[in-house]
Amino acid sequence: MAAAPEEDEDGITSINITPLVDVFLVLLILVMISSSLLESREIPVRVPTAASAGQAAPKASGLTMDLDRRVYLDGQPADSAHVTASLRASIARDSSHQVLIAADQRLLYEDVVRLLDWVKNAGVRKYALKVSAPG
Repeated sequence: MAAAPEEDEDGITSINITPLVDVFLVLLILVMISSSLLESREIPVRVPTAASAGQAAPKASGLTMDLDRRVYLDGQPADSAHVTASLRASIARDSSHQVLIAADQRLLYEDVVRLLDWVKNAGVRKYALKVSAPG
């Protein structure tokens, strides 16, 4: 009869994590490459600078007016009726829905007030003007 091999009573005293780190590094590289390939759909607007501008805006609908006075709601062209209807639907789903208004700094004050009127007429209570940080 053959004798059973002797088991080491010390057990495993260390774990090799090198393969795990290699897998995570490869995943990180893939995420970095794929995120740089995603196209950012942004409307070119030069917003005015404010000395006390925050770094990040809360999740909200974006209402933008470019220099040619074209209006966009969440990146899509819109008119006053569409803006009002969409914002009313958003308010019906979530009463705390917010709107972030961006307008080119070269526009007339009257144009920005018109956007504010659309937002207020839709029943939105939380809205803000988008500005850029200095520097």
